[in-house]
Amino acid sequence: MNYNALNQQLASILQGFDLNQPLGGCSLVIYHRGQCVSALAHGTATIDKATGARTPWTPHTLALNFSTGKGVLVTLVHCLVAQGLLDYDTPIATYWADFAQNAKDTVTLRDVLSHRANLYDVQQVTKTAKDMLDWQTMVANVAAMTAQSSDTLTVAYSALVSGWILGGLVERVTELDLQTALTRYLLAPLGLVGQVYFGVPRDIVPQVAQQLRPPSANSARSKPVLQADSATTLDFYQQLPMYSDWQCLADTDAPLNTQAINALYFTPSQVAPTDYQAALVPEGSRQFNYYHPASLQAKIPAANGVASAQALATIYTMLANGGHWIVEGQMRTLITPEVFAALEQVQNNQPDKVMPATMQWRLGYHRVFSRLHAVADGFGHMGYNGSMAWCDPHRQLAVAFIHNYDTTMLNDVRQFILTEQILDFFDNVQL
Repeated sequence: MNYNALNQQLASILQGFDLNQPLGGCSLVIYHRGQCVSALAHGTATIDKATGARTPWTPHTLALNFSTGKGVLVTLVHCLVAQGLLDYDTPIATYWADFAQNAKDTVTLRDVLSHRANLYDVQQVTKTAKDMLDWQTMVANVAAMTAQSSDTLTVAYSALVSGWILGGLVERVTELDLQTALTRYLLAPLGLVGQVYFGVPRDIVPQVAQQLRPPSANSARSKPVLQADSATTLDFYQQLPMYSDWQCLADTDAPLNTQAINALYFTPSQVAPTDYQAALVPEGSRQFNYYHPASLQAKIPAANGVASAQALATIYTMLANGGHWIVEGQMRTLITPEVFAALEQVQNNQPDKVMPATMQWRLGYHRVFSRLHAVADGFGHMGYNGSMAWCDPHRQLAVAFIHNYDTTMLNDVRQFILTEQILDFFDNVQL
């Protein structure tokens, strides 16, 4: 297979990914049939404030990936199920007695992983966003919280709360802190120690890709803002191989801008505003900066996962291989066949009340977002900033894309460009 052709295509695309933002960069790692076939990077990861020296992105650059880290957290959970420490259909309160408070005694791990436990209201468990920095307080608060509804047919993405539920559960059944459990059961077996964190050590914080903004940007602003597309950006889109297909989907011959392309994948109008606010917007969230050193060092596992693209792609390669990983020629099973068969099953097909799409939740993972290719067996997780990591066991494919551009998934299209281009290559070459 001519992977060189793939890498030339993708490198050219990454070179154009600055789009409307001159600062920032990204990395992209792809595994096929257990082998790393693409390890690409572009742009600037950090800028030294004193000297102005720039550190370029590499496939091993650590970055804040927001909810893309959920894929790591739930993979750890599946490893613990495979070890017999957890069961999907046993009430969480069986392992964590305090969790039974306020009629949650029957809520199961399956309910939480499939986002139908109705435990998503972060405003119920915080007074201000800064409360999220206190791990023990947050774990105690989610143990005491009340579900929004008892209707387990409702699908509502637990954007923040699920991390404290799952992380707290992991600590109780392993009797280890979350990072130690992650290292023992997932990172060490895959050779990834020091490449994935839920709570970055202080001395590692300077290695994490920074949030880069031009000097003219509002220094008090912690959230991205929508920017108008430049002529260069619009021209870049028009040169993409999938552009004409997008126009067909949009039923137009008119030029497509970022928002028009994003609307092919997301439908914000289907989101229930009240539920969206409850799930994602604690009081004072506009002033809460996930890139601040204190935030990076905190344990907020649903939202502040830090990892390299190389590490994420490795984890998803293990998943693409059915839970197995080869170390020095020896097959190592992290997730048993029975557990893997359970985790990849679609749990619901309803529109999500919080996310702007039908997510087709598996046990902790969602579908791969493609409009141009069939990826029925694919699953993974995206992040608030448009980062992504996913696998497709059918194609024996694993992909991770991370970045530090100042954007969100609702006003960005980079992940969709890459997913469509990668799938097109593997669907149109001789395997």
